[in-house]
Amino acid sequence: MPDAPVGVSTPATPSAGPSPPPSAAASTPPTAGAGGEAGFGDVLAETDFDPAALGGEESVWWKPKSPLFKSAARADVASCDPDAVGVLASTIISELLASIDKVPPFPVVANKLIELSSQPDVRADLVERLVVQDAVIAAKVISAANSPFYGLANKVETVDHAIRVVGLREVTQIAIAAAAAAIFDTQERIAFEAMTEQQQAAWSHSLATAKGASWLAMWLGADVQRAYIAGLLHDIGKPVALRGIGFALITGHLMEPPSAAMAMAAVEASHTDVGAMLADSWMIGDEMAGIIEGHHGDENASVLARIVKLASAVDEIRTNPAQRDGLLGTIITTAQSLGLNSQKVTELGDEIERASNLRF
Repeated sequence: MPDAPVGVSTPATPSAGPSPPPSAAASTPPTAGAGGEAGFGDVLAETDFDPAALGGEESVWWKPKSPLFKSAARADVASCDPDAVGVLASTIISELLASIDKVPPFPVVANKLIELSSQPDVRADLVERLVVQDAVIAAKVISAANSPFYGLANKVETVDHAIRVVGLREVTQIAIAAAAAAIFDTQERIAFEAMTEQQQAAWSHSLATAKGASWLAMWLGADVQRAYIAGLLHDIGKPVALRGIGFALITGHLMEPPSAAMAMAAVEASHTDVGAMLADSWMIGDEMAGIIEGHHGDENASVLARIVKLASAVDEIRTNPAQRDGLLGTIITTAQSLGLNSQKVTELGDEIERASNLRF
């Protein structure tokens, strides 16, 4: 039986006293490859990463902005019976195992784009050729390129135009996100209307994490494309776990929809197990599978895993009433392990907020 989420009391704030000013961020990030239109550039090897060289603080001081959810919603999740949460989490996994043929396969276009983006030299015409194979994805790429997030003066009308003005890396990220978006949709909403809002929340969090992780990876000299993809997919178990609730209602293994709080708690408890099942089914590679299954794990993870963990936590502490206990501590220790100082964590939070303007 999956563990129920740890208590969800309000995160502790730093001890009282004068607020220390954030230290100045390191003036420049580690040198990374050019990452221009010919490809995505060289990145630091795991063994080359030296957090001490970034000028981070021994003790990061950071306080999140006010949460976007109401304190009552967090209290509702905290009040859920842990045994009942565990039972529902087990039901979700059982339903998905029994209905695995109904879980959407990983999109072919997204898989091909991910494979292409892992190559050191990528031709823009190959990305364009893949994107235009799917009219829906092409339309979403063009729409996203025209969003206020990019602030372009001239209207983007073709995929080729989007590549030229937004950049190959950005268009590839938009296309992968657009292709993967179908996983966050569900035909089972008719059985559980509350899933609509939760699916949207999961999608918004994944996009925010992807943008935050890619921004942080660029600053650290890590692999920007891999960070974006890992951020996008790290919580893929959540929308599919919500499908599991829909399946259970359709099959009669659940007689009535759980409360929104109970559903959030059970999804939080089961999503890493569900994600591991999906990663295995989709065969998306050991690195991505490890991040999907272990993004709530320890600080000895890879640089990429810690980047995703930090970006996810910075967004989640403001947006998820079912967040796990001690999330502020997780943010601080993960930031320290990456050599980041207080100012850089604040900048990451600002970048994640700006990513909310990006829609598909």
